[in-house]
Amino acid sequence: MKKIDSLLFGLIIGGFFPILLLFLTFIGWFYLDRNEAHIPYYLLTASVTGLAIDLKYLKKWLNRKYELPTWYTIFIYLFYNVMLFGFLMGLPVLNPFAGIVAGYYFGRKFQNQEIAGAKISIQINRLSLFTALVMTLVCCASGFVGLAGDGVGSEVQHMLHLSFEITRPMLWGITLIGGAGLVLLTVLLTRVTMVWAVGRPFHN
Repeated sequence: MKKIDSLLFGLIIGGFFPILLLFLTFIGWFYLDRNEAHIPYYLLTASVTGLAIDLKYLKKWLNRKYELPTWYTIFIYLFYNVMLFGFLMGLPVLNPFAGIVAGYYFGRKFQNQEIAGAKISIQINRLSLFTALVMTLVCCASGFVGLAGDGVGSEVQHMLHLSFEITRPMLWGITLIGGAGLVLLTVLLTRVTMVWAVGRPFHN
């Protein structure tokens, strides 16, 4: 499992700067250039810079992965949630699974710090609350995008091959019930994974 941990966190931490730089570079190109012939140069610059950062710092980060500042790990969690949200064009069905990674990481981190008993229960509750709040914000953003647009009901009806019309109240119901379900799923995945990770034998 030690190799799996290194691979998992290596992909997450190592992918952060390359993906972030690609994202920021694309935004810069979109607002400042928009010349399609220049896209390869932007992407190449971002990729090389991101890989150079990993080459210099990734090994040190992985060796101290459970000592990374909390703000840094929170930023990474928020960033990947944004990427998952954008990957499915505003449909947040993948975002709850980020809670699995968060629960696993912090479970291993707190075990490494030898936090146990009542203190670990407090940390589990705090992390579950945090992932629930993030998921709530994601669902609100998804709901706003979906409900603000025209013709969303007909798109859902066509996508699901429904024989009845999707009305605005039905869209509100789907948004509220679906959003609440995703938030609860996120909390469940976070808590279950964190409890399991804390109970595993630790090998740093």
